[in-house]
Amino acid sequence: MCHGEQPLGGISVALRLSRFTRSLTILLATVAGGLDLQAAESLQSFLSHLMQEKQGAAIVSDPRTGRVLAISNPQTAFREAYPLGSTAKLVTSAAALEEGVITPAERILCRRVPRLLGESYHCTHPPPGEPFNLATALANSCNYFFSEVSSRLSSSALAHWYAAFGFGVTGEGAPPGAVRIRDDAREKALAALGIEGVTATPAQVLLAYSAIATEGRVFRLMAPGHHPAPSLARWVPLQKTTFAVLSEALRECVQNGMCQGAAVPGVAVAGKTGTAVALDGSRATHAWFVGYAPADSPEVAVVVFLKRGTGGANAAPLAGQILKQYFAEKARTP
Repeated sequence: MCHGEQPLGGISVALRLSRFTRSLTILLATVAGGLDLQAAESLQSFLSHLMQEKQGAAIVSDPRTGRVLAISNPQTAFREAYPLGSTAKLVTSAAALEEGVITPAERILCRRVPRLLGESYHCTHPPPGEPFNLATALANSCNYFFSEVSSRLSSSALAHWYAAFGFGVTGEGAPPGAVRIRDDAREKALAALGIEGVTATPAQVLLAYSAIATEGRVFRLMAPGHHPAPSLARWVPLQKTTFAVLSEALRECVQNGMCQGAAVPGVAVAGKTGTAVALDGSRATHAWFVGYAPADSPEVAVVVFLKRGTGGANAAPLAGQILKQYFAEKARTP
């Protein structure tokens, strides 16, 4: 590890959390691939202003290297864990494909109310014109579909794939999230939908989706002062067909599905929203959006987490603004 970095639950950052000041902006600017100093400073300033009065966090990174390009509220981003909401359906999708319990072509008719969970978890997507396959179910965040798929997976298999994507890490310095899935049909369904059983930091969620952007390579998040080479944190071992199905689903989610608020004119964005009930008993909801762009050749990844709100109405539009700003700054970079 290079001098000046600080490990943070397997993730490296170049400063103490309490020192997130203009000095970070300067450090980030020197390594923000594709952006010059002025553009990188502008992106950080834009993000800080955008998130100024919001409770939550956001990270913008280069998934090809793990370098952080801009960040808001690193304490929440790296040290606070929350339920994943429907962002967890990416892991459930990967698990189902890799375990062979579903094929990309199989279709399931959405009956709106998951039989294992009841009316409280009914689907909110528009009524489909035909049964969903896995890609269209993920794009439309179909609770019924993923509840049904969960019944085909063992709790150990689902937990295994959560671990493969970096969730539930234990040991000294590990982030605070956890994976606890009991061998019970209802518990598996709740974990598959990201409602209960799994918590993670925004940084962990960003890295999980970065694995799709890079087809398996996950680099430690770093804002280095000495320009070290990218540091591989893990490899997510999915089949090429699985990566292809998931990538297409995430792209479809932004183009035509539940994530359209994150769309950027002229740029194909891939991503997923999530809404999760807070664990504090308030019944308030947390909002997520996580994704990357351009979908066919990713160079930027973003996660937005809000302690209050919903993914589609609140987090996705913020992510869209952040991505628009990134590409606007890049266009101004010589």
